[in-house]
Amino acid sequence: MGRIFSWIGTVLSVPVGLCFGVACLLTVASASCGEAADQQGTAVGKTQPQPEIIKRIASLSGYARFGFSGLAFGAGRLYVATNIGLIELQGTSIKSLHTWYPSDDVVEGPWFDETSLWIQHVHDGVLRRLDDAGWHPVALPPPPNAYGYYTRRDMAEGFHVTSDSTGPRLIGADHVWAWKPPDRWSIESSPAAPEYSGSVGVAFFRGREARIMRLGSCFGGPLPCDYAYYWRGGDGWSEARTLPLARPRQVLGTADGIFARGDKGELVRLDDIGAVVLETPGPCEAIARTSVDKLTASFVGAGIFTLSPEGWTKVLASPYGPSEGEHWAYLAEKDGVIAYATTSMPTHDGKREAGTTALWVAEAGNWTRIDVEQAAKN
Repeated sequence: MGRIFSWIGTVLSVPVGLCFGVACLLTVASASCGEAADQQGTAVGKTQPQPEIIKRIASLSGYARFGFSGLAFGAGRLYVATNIGLIELQGTSIKSLHTWYPSDDVVEGPWFDETSLWIQHVHDGVLRRLDDAGWHPVALPPPPNAYGYYTRRDMAEGFHVTSDSTGPRLIGADHVWAWKPPDRWSIESSPAAPEYSGSVGVAFFRGREARIMRLGSCFGGPLPCDYAYYWRGGDGWSEARTLPLARPRQVLGTADGIFARGDKGELVRLDDIGAVVLETPGPCEAIARTSVDKLTASFVGAGIFTLSPEGWTKVLASPYGPSEGEHWAYLAEKDGVIAYATTSMPTHDGKREAGTTALWVAEAGNWTRIDVEQAAKN
């Protein structure tokens, strides 16, 4: 599930099979209760009115604070993943809260393909897909290992969905699967790589796939992992190209190429010959693909920018003030409307929060801050 993104000043948006954010903290805690992940998937989704948001925030345990873990536009709505369920907005108005359990309703995602919205629920590990007919539970594919189950590490690092014109892909547990409607995942081949390597990201550009791989096993060691990317075309997989990121956090494809963001705020473009480190207005905390297939990015303290062949163009200033502390950040865009959310990182002593937990929506160049608790009362 997961994501927590931390690095120089704040953090990011969507994961590349790594563990981040509010939801991840609870994921690790729940996964540690047993080595295998138990996919129940029997909970039925409920659409709750706004007052349920206030009730659920108030009922969070003492060590948990309300926070966001992702957002996406789709079907004329903005969907926001939180640790109390999935909030649905129209414009700047909260419409409802989607829930599955009386408590522990931590949601990862959301991700959109051409027809559906996808989430993963931390409580049971099950994927859920929303279309015109409603919510559908979607089990994870059979574990691609000798154990017969997903390990704690698999579940803590998380799964996420991405898609291109050929349909959704699921990334997690070092593998990639393609969605085969109505209810099946088909495992995809991986490039030749050192033993214990694993797929952590995938994106598409002009009909070609770029696969990001962790090289070998490096978990728990004193040195950072090594990463590489491979192109797949009609002749199979290319040779490995070095990925100059200490840890990749997001990868996505646009009309201008494939881009990957790292946990130190770096941003690279994956070219045929090698990765190009981009000059940026500041440390990059989140990236997203726009509705016109361009890259948009949030930079710590600098604001929201879009990238064209001519360079970066500033779209909006950062909505928070100059004294803002560390936070995780999430970004989405649809038809010129930008949504941006932050969740405060705890300080090292755990006694106070460093940054802001807030949700903003911008249209026509102006930010509107959405106070979730206050909006739920209206």
